[in-house]
Amino acid sequence: ILLNNDIESQMVFGTGTSYGAELFFKKKTGKFTGWVSYTLGTTKLQFDEINKGLAFPAKQDRTHDLSLVGMYKLNKKWSLSSTWVFQTGNAVTFPSGKYTIGEQVVSYFTERNGYRMPNYHRLDLGATWMVKQTEKYESSWTFSVYNAYNHKNAYSISFKESETNPGYTEAVKLSLFGIVPSVSWNFKF
Repeated sequence: ILLNNDIESQMVFGTGTSYGAELFFKKKTGKFTGWVSYTLGTTKLQFDEINKGLAFPAKQDRTHDLSLVGMYKLNKKWSLSSTWVFQTGNAVTFPSGKYTIGEQVVSYFTERNGYRMPNYHRLDLGATWMVKQTEKYESSWTFSVYNAYNHKNAYSISFKESETNPGYTEAVKLSLFGIVPSVSWNFKF
């Protein structure tokens, strides 16, 4: 495509529609603060040349997106925080079957983005220790855990020939991050 002088002939043009609603509630005062954010939406694409001209979900289509954030100030030195995130899985195109031509196995695809990745969710926890705070500077340590309950969120799904059942295909989920602890030092002046 890079060496093509007539690149416009290789492009497909279509339309996209997106709509939804967002809700956001925030508590800013007191020892306990935080917010709740929720989005309900849909994004569809339509190209005459793709998916038999039928509209299909965009890869970024995410029906539900929910975030719950809470922070609690224990005292002048310590504060705790937590964040829980839930998202509908991305729309993806998976093969719906396969056939063999000679020695070559060919995947068969039907509906564009007709499948969904598993839903994504995780819980992050943190504790901040305010070491020193003056008019000129402040210093603190933050101890946190990303994905505290070690949920194996799917990054991608690939397909391979079954080792135990020849002729069958198995889905293989790749997950990137389990529990990730971290420590950081913050200095503001």
